[in-house]
Amino acid sequence: MLKIRPIKIRDSVIALCCVMFVNLYAVYGQKTIKDSLYQKIASFKLKPNYQKDTLYINSLYTYGKAYGFYNLDSLNSLANETIELSKAINFAKGEAKGHIILGNYYSETGKKELAIENYSKAKAIAEANTYIDVTLLSKSSLATAYTYNDEYAKGLKEYLGGIEIAKQHNDEATLAILYINITVIYSLQNEYKQCIHFLTKAMELNKKTGNERLTAVTLINLAATYIDNNELEKATEKIDEGLPLLEKLELQDWLTYAYELKANIFLKQDKASEALKWFQKSEIIHQDIAQTRYKISLYNGMAKTYLKLKNYNKTEAYGLKALALSTDLNVLDERDEILKTLYELKKETNEALAALGYLEAYKAISDTINEKNNQKELKILKSNLEFDQEKERYILENEKVAAKQRLYFYGALLVIIAFSIIIYILKRNNRTQNILNRKLTVKTKQLQNKERHLVNSNHTKTKLFAIIAHDLRGPINSFKSMFDLFTNKQISDAEFIELAPTMGESIDSIAFTLNNLLSWGQTQMNDIITEPEHTNINDLINQNNALLSKMAEKKSISFENRVTESALTWSGKNQISIVIRNLTSNALKFTPEHGKITFGATDKQNHWEFYIKDTGVGLTEEALDKIFSTKETFTTYGTNNEKGTGLGLVLCKEMIEKNNGSIWAESTINVGTSFYFTLPKAS
Repeated sequence: MLKIRPIKIRDSVIALCCVMFVNLYAVYGQKTIKDSLYQKIASFKLKPNYQKDTLYINSLYTYGKAYGFYNLDSLNSLANETIELSKAINFAKGEAKGHIILGNYYSETGKKELAIENYSKAKAIAEANTYIDVTLLSKSSLATAYTYNDEYAKGLKEYLGGIEIAKQHNDEATLAILYINITVIYSLQNEYKQCIHFLTKAMELNKKTGNERLTAVTLINLAATYIDNNELEKATEKIDEGLPLLEKLELQDWLTYAYELKANIFLKQDKASEALKWFQKSEIIHQDIAQTRYKISLYNGMAKTYLKLKNYNKTEAYGLKALALSTDLNVLDERDEILKTLYELKKETNEALAALGYLEAYKAISDTINEKNNQKELKILKSNLEFDQEKERYILENEKVAAKQRLYFYGALLVIIAFSIIIYILKRNNRTQNILNRKLTVKTKQLQNKERHLVNSNHTKTKLFAIIAHDLRGPINSFKSMFDLFTNKQISDAEFIELAPTMGESIDSIAFTLNNLLSWGQTQMNDIITEPEHTNINDLINQNNALLSKMAEKKSISFENRVTESALTWSGKNQISIVIRNLTSNALKFTPEHGKITFGATDKQNHWEFYIKDTGVGLTEEALDKIFSTKETFTTYGTNNEKGTGLGLVLCKEMIEKNNGSIWAESTINVGTSFYFTLPKAS
């Protein structure tokens, strides 16, 4: 597994360099910041009592923090000088910073306990004097040191505490660094989703602050995560995005890591020659850097690559280098892989005795690593249980004494365990109940829908029977009485023939009413299906006017059709024909003799707007509110006492709406009524 590298908080350091040497930049225009900083330190030494100057002490710290990894002996010397000079003039902030770079020295040389000791001293001094920037530096460094020492719960606590402080002081750059560093713990647990989550949050902050350095290292750590998760395409994408930034900023220690990741991708793809090129680029930079810890993985990777290339001499040389560094620093990580590579080498070169020796060493170290991993897993498990409590515990530390704090922590832990057990039991017992509840909800909705359907059906049935009883039974009974009189010879043939035209008109009226009644009943009970087609409204108007011409001639009412042949709609032809016939019949009914009915159309953007205007008696405001209502039947007698069912306009409204249109009416008493309806255009 590739390890995500923690990042040290250097941004404040680099900013300090820029402030201190803005004047020197003009003089040393061709030199790097590192060279300028070194010249600044040298110039301080030419002044009397320079050891008492806080600017000189800060310069030592800045140089050691930013560039000490090139020479660890120099880093040790700078750290001790910084501490001694700071103590001499009671410069607490300088003393704390000195302990931080001394902790860095011990961390790089594998002396974990001494690193923790110095970071803890720096943290204590910073917190006592409320130096927020140094507090964050020390907490992040201490958390990393605890992680290296497998004390994950302690490391997690420091990271979370630092995150809270950074949020309180809106220090987004440091917050991004802490997000990056906390992923080290998750990577050890193979929790790659959590790693990606925190690294993505860090990237969002980097974009917000415009910090190129943090952006570059975040991209490289994302690449390492994707490699561990076998997402090689994404890993390559992130490295290719981060490399130009690292090269531009000359972040040599991170460049070595990026090149190594690139090589590992090619190695996973069995492209050993390509992998070797990138390992060699990393090795060249490593020659000027004293970060011994990170050379172990480099040499091990090169040994594996040379083995694939059948270069056995170099395989052994790099394998032995990696093994020596691992032994000197007492780092078990990857030592089993190194021994395995050396075993495979001796096996391929038929050196049985040497191969057996490496195999035995490999098994022994594997057992040790497995034992250590078991202990590590227990520690990780403990840190997982404590994770949600650390924030609360950190706040309580500022308010409660140590004894009460411990009591609250264990009490909270017990409550969480108890609640977890209760929740587990409830979830297990309620699973079946939840399924039944969901089924019940579905059944309830089905019953409600059926109830609404039954209520509507009952309402429709009641209305149908009322209409049949009132508006159809009367005329039909009259016909029966007339036929009874004729059958019983109570009226003559001549008298019966005289009544025939009147009977024909009544039959037409009954047929029209019955047709409306059946159409409306079908829409209510069977949800009639609309089948739209290209419909010529002018043709429908002419057809219906022909059907109603006798009624119009009887009242001397004229028709004027202004609708053109271009008025084509996408609608159900039979349904729209019923609408036109009903509206025309209504107009005839309420228009007195010698009146006029006009048909017209207006071309709108996406639809046609049609109207049927009459010169009839008009409707009141109250009547206009009721004519389209389904809740009550509204009907009046026509100018010649024509009777209707009140269903015609309700039917028109339903038919128009089923064809994606709308219908409305405008009326003036004794002037006339206009009915409007819209229909979509035919495409």
